[in-house]
Amino acid sequence: MNNKKNSIIMLHAVSKIVIVCAAIFIIYFVGTKVYDYSYKFMAKTPAEDVVVKTVDIKIPKGTSSKEIAKILHDNELINNTYYFLVYTKLSGKDNFQYGNYTLNTGMTDEEIARILTTQGAKKETIKFTIPEGYTVAQIAKKLSKENICKESEFLDAVNNIAYDYKFTDKIPDRNLKLQGYLFPSTYEIYTDATAKDIVSIMLKQFDKVFKDEYYDRAEELGYSIDDIITIASIIEREVRVDEEREMVASVIYNRLDKPMKLQMCSTVMYALGKPRERLLLSDLDIKSPYNTYLNSGLPAGPIANPGERSIEAALYPAESDYLYFSLRNAETGEHEFNENLEAHNKVKGKLQKEFY
Repeated sequence: MNNKKNSIIMLHAVSKIVIVCAAIFIIYFVGTKVYDYSYKFMAKTPAEDVVVKTVDIKIPKGTSSKEIAKILHDNELINNTYYFLVYTKLSGKDNFQYGNYTLNTGMTDEEIARILTTQGAKKETIKFTIPEGYTVAQIAKKLSKENICKESEFLDAVNNIAYDYKFTDKIPDRNLKLQGYLFPSTYEIYTDATAKDIVSIMLKQFDKVFKDEYYDRAEELGYSIDDIITIASIIEREVRVDEEREMVASVIYNRLDKPMKLQMCSTVMYALGKPRERLLLSDLDIKSPYNTYLNSGLPAGPIANPGERSIEAALYPAESDYLYFSLRNAETGEHEFNENLEAHNKVKGKLQKEFY
């Protein structure tokens, strides 16, 4: 008895579903036909007995689809704004581009929609180059000077906006958190790009350059990614001769292993906050977590944004016992490397006589 009752209930349920589906199909079918008929009646179609006029229109940047339809209607290019909008939406031809167009009154809605979605003005771009070793402050000033974005906007985008890349969650929380990660290169951006867009594209380039093997190598060395970039930034600021990068890297690691204070002049320069042609003895006493003459170990973070060669040198230093290096040729930037303080001081004494 119960089985029979259940069968009747199930039959009723199935019947209702069939009726509902049939009703939906009929409504859709009739609606489609009505729309198709209405569109063909209301939409713009070619007419042989109408004089065709050429019309120049301008679609400003940021104009909505509704506003574009009104511009077309006001210029007698379409018959009905509603049907034009419905047609372009349903056909996927509603991604209109801004720009100047030459149309004519003999064009169909389909032809107009195709032109507005494919032949708009190409977005203007601008190029800028960030040299290796630039700091965040220097980048901000350069972008402002080249009228790309305001200095304050760039600094705000660096300090107050979160970015999601593989390395960003590994950066310690500090002022100018992204120092070291804004990859130096030549970039081409749209002229309407925001400061956030610019920061993001530079971080994206860093993410591209800092390959998976680099993460593995940093772990092998026993240093964090931030440590590696900090070391790379010191190399970038200390070295002018490309071939010396790995050698300077070896000095840094050798001093860290001793341990000895790094005593890198570039870190003091960064702590001072302004470039100096020559450091004074009093400068070495500046109280800052970046001063490696006062503090042991690495500075509090990167002191510049290093290029790929300096990053590679930080990851793959030369094998040496050098603990010191000093400038040998001021014009070329070449250094003299030494294993002990006595030899180092001899070189420094000789150089001081030459300079003074």
